[in-house]
Amino acid sequence: MDRPLAGIRVLSMEQAAALPFATRHLADLGAEVIRVESHGRARPSSLSESDLLRNKRRVGIDLGAPGGPEVFRRLAAEVDVVAHNFTPRVMRKYGIDFPSIRQVNPDVVYVSITGFGTTGPWGERPLFGPGAEAVSGHNLMIGEADAWPGRPGTIVYADNNTGLNAAFAILAALDHRDATGEAVHIDLSLYEASIAHMGVAVTERAFGAPLPTRIGNADPRDAVHGVFATRAHDRHVAIAASEADLPALARVLGLTSTEVDAVRAAVAEREAEDVAEALQAAGVPAHVVADAADVSQDAHLWARGFFGVLPGGGPHAGPAFGGGADLEMAPPHRLGEDNEHVLTRIAGLTAEEVEAARAAGAIGEGPQGLERPRPADSEVRIERGELSRVDEVHDGWRRVMG
Repeated sequence: MDRPLAGIRVLSMEQAAALPFATRHLADLGAEVIRVESHGRARPSSLSESDLLRNKRRVGIDLGAPGGPEVFRRLAAEVDVVAHNFTPRVMRKYGIDFPSIRQVNPDVVYVSITGFGTTGPWGERPLFGPGAEAVSGHNLMIGEADAWPGRPGTIVYADNNTGLNAAFAILAALDHRDATGEAVHIDLSLYEASIAHMGVAVTERAFGAPLPTRIGNADPRDAVHGVFATRAHDRHVAIAASEADLPALARVLGLTSTEVDAVRAAVAEREAEDVAEALQAAGVPAHVVADAADVSQDAHLWARGFFGVLPGGGPHAGPAFGGGADLEMAPPHRLGEDNEHVLTRIAGLTAEEVEAARAAGAIGEGPQGLERPRPADSEVRIERGELSRVDEVHDGWRRVMG
């Protein structure tokens, strides 16, 4: 693959999902990403984090130990991008905020991903993705009209949106640095990035439009627009039929009326896959409501080369721009595995300085390997409401791969 960021070095003190998601894309584009974590507070990485750790070097630095901030600054002087997603107070405390890093790296691209930004009356407040979805107004727009406000179905919705904004901003900042030689501070917040993804709702409200109301799966632009239960347990089909689609909808489902209740009753007697295929063949937009097992086994995605495969780790989503099958995916390193390489070859520390930092606790290693979820009896998990059905996911994706 074309790796346009080859030669760019990124030092990222990252936690949670927003910044790791951004730097994962930079690594996919060829950047050398050095992930910094505290080995003193480390826990085993979960299997779900492997997608955020792939293709990155991992260094263990404890900023609270003697010499820890100095080791970080030595490393920061030798990279193109320094990034973090901690509160401004933490960065100032250890002397690794933007003004401090600019002193040792005059043309640095410095990235702060925080809850509310590094300035303003809320600048010191912590915030995570689910809170950003609520405070920015997303949750109030999700759900049925007579029900409580909902939220996006993934815990990293706001994080991933913010991470993609960060990746684009870093690309633009690198161009600016190359053209001017100036340092750049990208001050990105979960709050503001989430508002930017509200669509036209904010603008319409500013011009006097009423507040958006929750309408569930309905859409005023279509005659039939919703998610309908089918014969199999917890299998649904989504249908979006305009007025012009109604004759085809009625013909495929054998209806004399295309009222929503009639559509619901007809679909309930059929298999979701059969309904979706028949409606699609008739030109009516429809699709099975997929779960993660469906997506990981989707022959269409595999045919397009969307997925990549970590050695021994199964399928992983490729870059947002596609081509996962062509991307060499290195499995996650253990925390501290790259200490010696990064600190001697990049930061320029001598072997004696590295040993002194290790003895002081400023650098170290964390738990090895990935923590895999403990298996549970499938029937018990269904009773608990954790699962609605059981798929042989791993066998499935191996079959797709051939």
